[in-house]
Amino acid sequence: MAKRVDPNQLPLDFSAQVEAYIEVRSEILEAIEAAPVGVSAENEFEACIEIAAACKKAYREARLSREQLVDGINAYFGRSDAGAKSDPPICRKPLSIDMLNNYLSKPTEYPLPAYLLYAIHHVTGCLEPARVILAAEGAQVATAREVRLMQLGKLEETLAEMQRLRREIKAGQHG
Repeated sequence: MAKRVDPNQLPLDFSAQVEAYIEVRSEILEAIEAAPVGVSAENEFEACIEIAAACKKAYREARLSREQLVDGINAYFGRSDAGAKSDPPICRKPLSIDMLNNYLSKPTEYPLPAYLLYAIHHVTGCLEPARVILAAEGAQVATAREVRLMQLGKLEETLAEMQRLRREIKAGQHG
């Protein structure tokens, strides 16, 4: 069966909407380029304090106690006294609550070792410590879902560019 077009139907012209979209998109991209870069800590002591505060925020948002955080860190790294005493050692001694308290409450005296962030992010399910570090360089943490959405945005950008080029080619052929 052949499709019939109603002669009384008005043609659909989306060119105005597409052009408006492209203009708004260009304005957004210009604003993104002009955005200021993050502010970093003024010195290493301030950086230690910011990281400790971010770790505190992470375990609080996860509704974990410090004891639960210690247990989670030890489990994440497979830490045990036996493993630390084996020859060769297969892990460090288990993290103690006292040492975690020092890292979080006296960060300028006891800077948190960076490798503990792996476990803290995993145990809390919160990327706040990484967010604080990256923000100093004007960067942001993106979840896997957000990365997929950014990829979709890039695909849409590429499609819009292809449509623009197609219009230019058609205009050149008719001109």
